[in-house]
Amino acid sequence: MSETEESENIVYLVPPGKLRCYVTGKLRKDTPEEHVRQRWARSLVEEYGYPKNALGVEVKINMGRARKSADIVIFRQGAPHVQEEVFIIIEAKRDDKKPTDEKYGEGQLMSYMSACPTTRFGLWVGEERRAFQRLPETGKIDRIGDIPRFGDDEPERPTRADLVPAHELTSVFRRCHNYIYANAGLQKAEAFHEMLKLIFCKTYDEEEGGDQLQFSVHPKERVSESGQRRLMEERLSPLFQRILERYPFIFDEGERIKLEPRVAAYVVSELQYLSFLETTTDVKGKAYEELVGENLRGDRGEFFTPRNVCDMCVQIIMALYPETQLTALKVLDCCSGTGGFLVSWLTNLHKVILRQEEARRSNVVKAREHARRRVREACNRNLFGLDINPFLVRTCQMNLVLHGDGSSNVVRADSVQSPGEWEESARRKTPYGKADIVLTNPPFGGSAKIDDGHILDQYELPRSESRERRASMPAEQLFVETALKFVKPGGHLAIVLPDGILNNPGLRFIRSWLLRRSRLIASIDLPKTTFKASGGVNNPSVLLVQKLTREEAEQADKGIVDHIYQVFMAVPKTSGINNRAKAVYLRQPDGREKTTEKGDKIIDDQIAAVPEAFREWRRLNK
Repeated sequence: MSETEESENIVYLVPPGKLRCYVTGKLRKDTPEEHVRQRWARSLVEEYGYPKNALGVEVKINMGRARKSADIVIFRQGAPHVQEEVFIIIEAKRDDKKPTDEKYGEGQLMSYMSACPTTRFGLWVGEERRAFQRLPETGKIDRIGDIPRFGDDEPERPTRADLVPAHELTSVFRRCHNYIYANAGLQKAEAFHEMLKLIFCKTYDEEEGGDQLQFSVHPKERVSESGQRRLMEERLSPLFQRILERYPFIFDEGERIKLEPRVAAYVVSELQYLSFLETTTDVKGKAYEELVGENLRGDRGEFFTPRNVCDMCVQIIMALYPETQLTALKVLDCCSGTGGFLVSWLTNLHKVILRQEEARRSNVVKAREHARRRVREACNRNLFGLDINPFLVRTCQMNLVLHGDGSSNVVRADSVQSPGEWEESARRKTPYGKADIVLTNPPFGGSAKIDDGHILDQYELPRSESRERRASMPAEQLFVETALKFVKPGGHLAIVLPDGILNNPGLRFIRSWLLRRSRLIASIDLPKTTFKASGGVNNPSVLLVQKLTREEAEQADKGIVDHIYQVFMAVPKTSGINNRAKAVYLRQPDGREKTTEKGDKIIDDQIAAVPEAFREWRRLNK
């Protein structure tokens, strides 16, 4: 093994209760406040561009007889790390701290800047982000939109060349949403949709705009009424008009951004330097899920499918097909919710296509452009979603736009009904009975029952192994047949189900019916903690089956099975979170946590290891 390979395999250990400082590499106490500070230190380097050696953490500030510690300071480039050379002071607080907080609010930052008369800029971050500048002529400290990026003497309006990938978006999205909610007089769901309009503007401008971005605001515009109105009237409103033209299936005709200019200017200032196109799908997906989760109630049995479960299902099914066929497969979720399975298919497909393009082209930028185009075209042709909840339909559409597209094929429809009862647009767009792959997590819960006799008469399960048709069925039971109806003969279904369907003696009729309509490929018992973050089923499993042809189903009804086959089974023990939905990490026997070279902890998630085990099982059983 080469030295490079050895260095890549190094696992760094962190004692319990400690985390490694991003700036110094030293161990610090593991607290919520320290995580906020460390994330901001990383942001100052990776997003603002400052050299790591210009940063200081918990720097002592002399304030008369007292000495207090500033969270982070940025020293002038090449200068000694002394108080007289402090260029910027940053106070990073948890997002439940208000700028008016008597002890931890912006007043704390002001006192530090007053004690450091050579300091030009300050940044306070908590419930919202506030930046300040000391005017050289008068020494007065004024509000501005942001601190400057590295190499700039003053904060500027960004150009395309200034955009950088985000290493973390969750706290940014949360601050923006909370600011809208607190300052726009809107309900949380309304605030959520207004923020998504701005995210659309940002994404569209990055894809279609020129070097001078329209989704941008100069710091002086950000804090002046005329500048705020200019941003809204000259840049954001025209941008949103073009979005209405591109996405008429998401937004109503005549819809507009309903935010006051000052509120919109704040959100633009938070997002303008970030590149959504270059930010990893994991970072975008995590931020979007949390943003949606704050506005979604699971009162209809609607719960997030965790990303590791979505990725596991997608990667297992992808292993069943040659890579060259993936872009031609019709993929559908008949209860798409916020779009977890569809986004997972899109992002995993992008990884495959990007790898292909990088092998074909020496130009990395061109390879990325071609990969994005191929993914967008494939998903616009072959990615489909249905949900009965119009709020979730729009949420799913927006999620797909943010990740690369396929949004035009997400429609509102009641999946358990026959297509003849759907609206014309849903019937026209949905490949009912023609999908190569269906990935779905049906609604769970005692209140989610199907008792419409007309609907039940269209199914086999209500009469399976029963003298009379059942009067009602829990949604997750009927959805086994519902989901299979969307699959073409020979196609595949991956479905999340409660363990009871697999082992409850009273539900034997479902298992018997399923084995006469499909070939079981994989059964995976998920850890009890899997859905703790979303409040879903406590004993989840995933079934992967291949739908039989009509002839094979007729033979199976007669008890004729023409071959014996093996089934892949797995029981991952960890899901990355514990019973309190807190992250759990890999540890050594002595309790020390393992980290990467960058100091990032390694999630203890055995679900993520299942696809590789499946591929190895397939290799050995061919």
